[in-house]
Amino acid sequence: MNVQFLSNEKGEKTAAVIPIEYWNKIKQQLEIEVPDFWGDLPEHVKDGIQRSQKQFLAGETKSNDEVMEKYKKYL
Repeated sequence: MNVQFLSNEKGEKTAAVIPIEYWNKIKQQLEIEVPDFWGDLPEHVKDGIQRSQKQFLAGETKSNDEVMEKYKKYL
């Protein structure tokens, strides 16, 4: 398989480009093998997910470093 990689300015791989026929096979497998579990989640979990999505869209996010700094005393 011919795979190409994209990298950032630091030379770190950030994406992979694969032939479309392989992508279509992957998509087909994911559609078959990944069940829709949303209906099985408790309402309080759905509410939390929806609340966090709204926070993300509003730009109310923190970096991993910020969170780790705040909670490192508990680790």
